Amino acid sequence: LLSMQHYVAQGGSEAVVYQVGASSVRDGVEVGERFFPGFRLPGAPDGQRFALFAIPWDMGDTSKVRLVAADEVDNRSTLPFVDQFFPHPLQTDDIQLDDKFLGKVVPEILAQTPDAPDAGSLLQNYLWINRELRQKNAAELATLAAASPQSFLWRAPFLALPGGQVMSSFADRRSYVYGGREVDTQTHLGFDLASVARADVPAANDGVVVLAKYLGIYGNTVVVDHGYGLMSLYAHLSSISTSVGASVRRGQPLGQSGATGLAGGDHLHFSFLLQGLPVRPAEWWDAH
Repeated sequence: LLSMQHYVAQGGSEAVVYQVGASSVRDGVEVGERFFPGFRLPGAPDGQRFALFAIPWDMGDTSKVRLVAADEVDNRSTLPFVDQFFPHPLQTDDIQLDDKFLGKVVPEILAQTPDAPDAGSLLQNYLWINRELRQKNAAELATLAAASPQSFLWRAPFLALPGGQVMSSFADRRSYVYGGREVDTQTHLGFDLASVARADVPAANDGVVVLAKYLGIYGNTVVVDHGYGLMSLYAHLSSISTSVGASVRRGQPLGQSGATGLAGGDHLHFSFLLQGLPVRPAEWWDAH
């Protein structure tokens, strides 16, 4: 282990630097059932590696976090290394549903989702969208990390939406209420930021666009790959002004904020993904 003082928050990200022997063919950080791969440390001697890893929003301790190196026959060396863990109490929000809102979002999403079943009522279709389609969208986003370049595409601190007011935070637990009763619960895995209607949405940093399309609950969505499995997501856009494969610069407009997908009003849903896992955006916005 070469780096020191590994402090990590629930839902947060961290880096670790380490040395492996010549027999190692697979290394990285195990976090429960998740694996965050290690990479050669740029400019360092052979064997010096680093990994970016994260603690899931729903993991309450770091007892299952360890550095791992394995040889060709899977002889493994493991090392616990987290020095301090900061839990985050989960906030709860009540989301009031009514037929006007359901009538706005459900037909739009179903029209954009060819394989969506018709569950019958507006409410049942909404619940399918909020549950099953949410999981399908998350699975699709997770696949993007496999092709992420092994290089740092970003250089400067990450940007947030200029003038954006926080309407909802990361890992808020949402209770959906219809007709006076709770009909669903989900976790909100990003920040909802609102400024003016149809605000220009800038790229948080340099990167390559890996997704630019209508994506289920997220509506019009752009995902920018920043390298080493780190990606930023911009959702509910009214319009998209980029395309897959485009290299974008920090601050370059990607589209405009809107209310597509499961959005009640004009805002930007912003998220960071690390190897497909949503993580706390505020840590990446912090220049330090």
